Amino acid sequence: MGNQITAGDVYYDNSTKTWNVKIISKTPYGILIVGEIHLDDDKTIVYVTPKTRVLKILQSKLKDERVLIDVPASALAHIKATVPDVNVYG
Repeated sequence: MGNQITAGDVYYDNSTKTWNVKIISKTPYGILIVGEIHLDDDKTIVYVTPKTRVLKILQSKLKDERVLIDVPASALAHIKATVPDVNVYG
């Protein structure tokens, strides 16, 4: 996975008393969350999403190919109405 995997957002889970760090991957389709690392208060790693699971998550998310298009805002309503399963951002 090399340099395509890095750390993402960090948050403290009070119920498990762990610091949780998102594992993210840079892909041609954007940044994807593919796992987590959990550390206790002494900064000891207590859990890491297994590499095989990270790869399965990445493969699963990459199967659904995405395309980014640039259109005028006035066309968004028409696109939503005519294209099934479209996500419009903007």
